[in-house]
Amino acid sequence: MQVGGWFYSFCEASSSWEGFSGRARHGQVSDPSSSKLDVELSQSALLEVLSQALLEEIFNRLENASAIASASCVCRSFKEAGRRVRSARLICLNKYHEDARAGSGLHDAKAEASTSNAVAAQGAPEGQQQQAMSIGDDEGSSSGDEYSFLVFRDVVVDFVREKPHLQQLRIEIESRLQSKTVPVPERRRTDFWLSDPFHLMRWVPSVQATLQHLCIVDYGQQAIMRRTSILKILSQNCKVLKTLDLRNMFIDSSEVEDMPRMTSFTLRCVKVIGDTLQHINARMRNLTTLALLGVFGVTHGNLDFPSMKVLCLGLSTIAKDVSIDIPSLVKLQLKIMCPEKLTINAASLKFMAFNLEVKDAAKVEMKNLHNLQEVLYGASSFATLWSLVATNQMLSKLFLDIPCMALGEDGKWLGVLKNIPLALPTFKNLLLCQKLAVLNIGPGLWHAMEVNLEELSTVQNWPPFNRLIIHMIPQNLDACLAILQLLLKPTLNSLEMYIHINSPVSYEAIVSQVTDIVSYFGQGLVFRPQLWKKSLNFSCFSF
Repeated sequence: MQVGGWFYSFCEASSSWEGFSGRARHGQVSDPSSSKLDVELSQSALLEVLSQALLEEIFNRLENASAIASASCVCRSFKEAGRRVRSARLICLNKYHEDARAGSGLHDAKAEASTSNAVAAQGAPEGQQQQAMSIGDDEGSSSGDEYSFLVFRDVVVDFVREKPHLQQLRIEIESRLQSKTVPVPERRRTDFWLSDPFHLMRWVPSVQATLQHLCIVDYGQQAIMRRTSILKILSQNCKVLKTLDLRNMFIDSSEVEDMPRMTSFTLRCVKVIGDTLQHINARMRNLTTLALLGVFGVTHGNLDFPSMKVLCLGLSTIAKDVSIDIPSLVKLQLKIMCPEKLTINAASLKFMAFNLEVKDAAKVEMKNLHNLQEVLYGASSFATLWSLVATNQMLSKLFLDIPCMALGEDGKWLGVLKNIPLALPTFKNLLLCQKLAVLNIGPGLWHAMEVNLEELSTVQNWPPFNRLIIHMIPQNLDACLAILQLLLKPTLNSLEMYIHINSPVSYEAIVSQVTDIVSYFGQGLVFRPQLWKKSLNFSCFSF
């Protein structure tokens, strides 16, 4: 409502200025003083320039393509502001897919009406609003279907072509469509395949001189079944591209060209060819951030970027040999299937997240890691942790967990995973960390502490941490209280306890008992109990 008010005010002001200028040109201004007229005209022109700049700023904040299209219809100045927009987001809704699948031919009136509405909502030109469907061999189609509903892809093309100043663009399939179950034949279609090379070549060249930030979230049901040369197309056309985020695709990186302006690259839930890490390392030399999350297909890679600060390596298949030799690296997150050989050389590394199971046959070598301040460690074997602790005794924050708790997509606790060792770490080794201020215990390790309470009770000394954070799915109330009595000590001033919403022990029962225990420590110890469901709280860490 407030944005609409701004639009209305600017439109009224613009109309007034245009009317005033018109009367002045036809000699209808009553003031006989020409100098005064010149001043007023100058002020009017200045206000109009200022209003256009403000309009453009407002349009850039709208981002959503449908909102930009609707606002552009208000008046002439709004239309121009919409054309000059620098940031936009196009979302393919589930209803567009349902409308396309509901239609059975060119004469399906229902499909034609609904898809026409989709075009209008996303801001296609009037000439395109009447074209709801197109024959399978039309431009941009590679599906081979007799009738292919390409409405959303056409909308993308028409919208982007009319925005010559676009710097930031996000095109995505909404999560509801991504997650729904579809028939097997859906994978043979390509009408919602956003990284289709033919489709990309219809709109990428129109923004090649301006596009700096691009995110494409493809339709995984179709995209993951066929390769895309999107990196080749972007590297050949978008020479000023700085940040790139690609999701739900099968990417062929073999012909990518140099991308010297790129500083940030993210791949999420994608399949790649075996040499992809090598191609990224060779063609994007100026990256400062590289995030690979749920990436399948990498077989090897030697990373030696000269200026990289942040690296997230999430490989979902086992690679043979991965080498990280980046002296400038500050943050490293490893959440991977352990390669046969993994080498890390990062003298400036301060923050590290280590989440992988090191196999007996694997070789993991860490060099020059002497400046770590924070470590997040999740594994059933703690041998690598103790090697890190031995050379980084100035650690100030530490998270420990054993990945044995199974959670559903909705966060519901499904039970304890079998075949995951629950052996406790040798806690006395933590005494080497005399600067440790924060200890964060994950739900899997807490369960192991409950199971091995007798062994845990033999630990006499703990580091002088002053903040204790616990994520738990408590199974036994008495065991939980006994563990807390071992961990609580006079140096502690903050106890944060996150209790899972589906825990066998109720939130109320454990909080009531812990509150009584904490009261013996006086006001110097603050107790903050909360519920959790899906995500752990890592806000105190620098990741």
